[in-house]
Amino acid sequence: MISKILTFLVLGPLAILLVVFCVANRAPVPVSLDPIGTLPQFVYEVPLFVLLIGAVILGLLLGGFGTWITQRHYRARAARRRNEVENLRHEVEVSNERLRRLREEQIRTSAGPAIGTSGETRPALAGPAAA
Repeated sequence: MISKILTFLVLGPLAILLVVFCVANRAPVPVSLDPIGTLPQFVYEVPLFVLLIGAVILGLLLGGFGTWITQRHYRARAARRRNEVENLRHEVEVSNERLRRLREEQIRTSAGPAIGTSGETRPALAGPAAA
């Protein structure tokens, strides 16, 4: 709720300033796309606010694209780590499944006692005897 109020308090005045700027700068200005100035067909009349707002939008887009390009190695590293984590999770699942099977097998084999050479009875797959 507070973030909505703060957004309104910040964006409201900015919107009013943008409207005032657009109304104050609506007179057309010549824009030439000819660097030498010999071709009059490349001169356009555009309102100043359209030109300035267009330049800001173009700058934001180009800056965002440039930042996105320069941060590609971070995204690649994140993707490699994501794959590594996924592989490790899969290995843990496989290991847990093997452990479960070994425990089930141990339980099944310990149900019928194994007879040792000395005549004592010990469960199969038991750990080393305490000395």
